Amino acid sequence: MAENEAKARKKFEEAEKKAKGGSGFLGSLFGGAKADEAADLFVQAMKSVTPHLKQLNFSLKYASIFERQEEESRWQQRSNNEICCMEKGCGETFDNVEFYEEHYELFHRHQCSVCGLKFANTHRLELHSDEKHSSFFKAQLQLRPEVALFRCWDSECTLVFRNAKERNEHSLKEHMIEDGEMKLEKRKLARKTWEGRSDDAVRGMVISPKNTKGRIAAPRAIVFGNDEQQEPMFESRTMWVIKQNFVVSEIEEGNLKAGNLFKISKLWKEAGDAFVRSAELHASSNDGRHDTASNYAEAANCYRKINAQLAVDCLMKTVEIYTDMGRFNMAAKNHCTIAELYENECPDMAQCMAHYQKAADFYKGEESKSSATKCLIKVAQYAAQLEQYRKAIQVFEEIATWEADHPTLKYAAKNHFFQALLCYLCVDVLDTQHALKRYEEISPSFADTREYKLIRDLIACIEEQNQDHFTDTVKAYDKISRLDPWHTALLVKIKRSCGEGEDDLK
Repeated sequence: MAENEAKARKKFEEAEKKAKGGSGFLGSLFGGAKADEAADLFVQAMKSVTPHLKQLNFSLKYASIFERQEEESRWQQRSNNEICCMEKGCGETFDNVEFYEEHYELFHRHQCSVCGLKFANTHRLELHSDEKHSSFFKAQLQLRPEVALFRCWDSECTLVFRNAKERNEHSLKEHMIEDGEMKLEKRKLARKTWEGRSDDAVRGMVISPKNTKGRIAAPRAIVFGNDEQQEPMFESRTMWVIKQNFVVSEIEEGNLKAGNLFKISKLWKEAGDAFVRSAELHASSNDGRHDTASNYAEAANCYRKINAQLAVDCLMKTVEIYTDMGRFNMAAKNHCTIAELYENECPDMAQCMAHYQKAADFYKGEESKSSATKCLIKVAQYAAQLEQYRKAIQVFEEIATWEADHPTLKYAAKNHFFQALLCYLCVDVLDTQHALKRYEEISPSFADTREYKLIRDLIACIEEQNQDHFTDTVKAYDKISRLDPWHTALLVKIKRSCGEGEDDLK
């Protein structure tokens, strides 16, 4: 046990170090001598941008700082008569407004804000956005692959195709459009080099520039300190994103291993914390929602051993994720688990009833009538215990009516008619008599059951105010069909309406 705990804590510490960048892969990435300084900057940047990073493009923030600084210096050096395109990554200059407007219409008017690709018109930009960046389009394509969803690149053509290959072949053959993206050749300009710069000019940070007259490029390398042996912090945007994804993956794996080892050691709080951290890392990616929900569920299983409220909080996050994904059966199961926690670990009948009701609603939407019925029975029973008799009657009648029309469940309807009638007796005897006649019309076989006869005898006892006869009637029924605590509690309340006397029905 102690050995497993030591392994778990070691894995957890390794994951924390990787997250902070103090050693291992991040240490070598940031540079040896200045690793701590770089790691602090990295952690601060993560805290500031984490809620908005879905694709883990941490490099964009750092690169944009130097792009903006270089852009400002270039702007100051240009003549006041020149017009500069301020779009990100462009930097072209023009002698008059007309040339600038032509350039903007051609290069930036129909540009994708996500990936930066340029298109000739709005129609092609819309098609690109739907096919490449729309999760709804991808879901439609996955669920209904036989449906034609790919529209022609030509805005006047109304044909739709089942896949992109057929659409592209048609567009090329009929409209001479190879694909929607614009492919414009721009002339290459000579690179500028930095000459005459002393070491003092770049003290504390060495930047290897790659600059052209017409385009401001991102820095190819950033190094902390003046140590020539240090490795560059950013080799390129693409490499940085790849390395960052690799590091995050290692951290997630470390947290999962630590959580499992903590579970083996029965350190439930530490195990739950490890799974929560893993879930939070997965949450930063749109593709990791299922893993996020699974990790929150694992954390809830650990927390319920020591703190039911922490388990409920994790399960609620799981429910939100599954609901957003459209997996309503899984959301319903988690609502049932929450209801069981309020039923056993931290008793709260109102919350328990509410979550069973939500689970039943989800099951109904998915046409899982049997699962919904199990939840509704719990809802009605807790409503009766909370003296919400009208709500309990409504739910019991809904269940019994559905069962009466079902070919295999019609014989079970008598039990829920009986429970509804007991709730009626707690409210009003006259309403009970009307309900008895109505139930007999819905299910004629109910009139021949022992439950029907018991209710009819209890009505007579209440009208006569005869508690002794009431007790004898209940005891006679209990000898053949045992009454559970729920039925007994309701019968005790009903007996009190007969007048003064003891509540013992046994």
